[in-house]
Amino acid sequence: MKKQHLSIRGFTLIELLIVIAIILVLAGVLAPVGRGLITRSQAVNCSKNLRQIGIASMMYAGENNMTLPQSTHQGIAKSWRKSLQPYASGTITFKCQDDPYEKRTFTYVLNDFLTQKPSGAPPDLNYSILAKIDSPAETLMFAEASTSYLNTDHFHFAEYYGQKMPSFAFESQVGVKFHGDKSNYLFADGHVETLSWREVQALLRKDGGRFLNPSGK
Repeated sequence: MKKQHLSIRGFTLIELLIVIAIILVLAGVLAPVGRGLITRSQAVNCSKNLRQIGIASMMYAGENNMTLPQSTHQGIAKSWRKSLQPYASGTITFKCQDDPYEKRTFTYVLNDFLTQKPSGAPPDLNYSILAKIDSPAETLMFAEASTSYLNTDHFHFAEYYGQKMPSFAFESQVGVKFHGDKSNYLFADGHVETLSWREVQALLRKDGGRFLNPSGK
């Protein structure tokens, strides 16, 4: 009985081109998946940073007559960047690793409606005390600042007291698409949500919404 021998022949040019084409197609399919996984991972790490800031803020309020951490307008020592440090387990990370502006030292910024004297609002308005916020789970406390909004620890939302803040004005201050088409938001009850720009625009347009202004005005 004759033994059969398997012969291995070389690839032809056409076969090599087909293999290369398949590799390129697979690379094109897998590359966006890989980028998406990295983006989601960075968004999760960012939300953890904000959650840590939220826990520290609640601890601070508990030891300061339920007053939330403030901004430099209330004094450098009262700025949340300093006042929250003693309440952090380790060092609070104030910067998102997805922040495209490498030179700044912090990404997260405070909603000025929650400070003692918000710019543009009535002088007697004071939502710095947690108990005065009717719906803390609906009210923004910290968000990621846009790359054009630098060197300040608070937003200027209160200038729009009594009126809806235009989307373009919000987007000029907040990095609404830092994580794909989404960004992370810390609310006044300490919870964090990752919201798309479309979802945030709906909150800005909502009648009686308390996303920025705790009074709903």
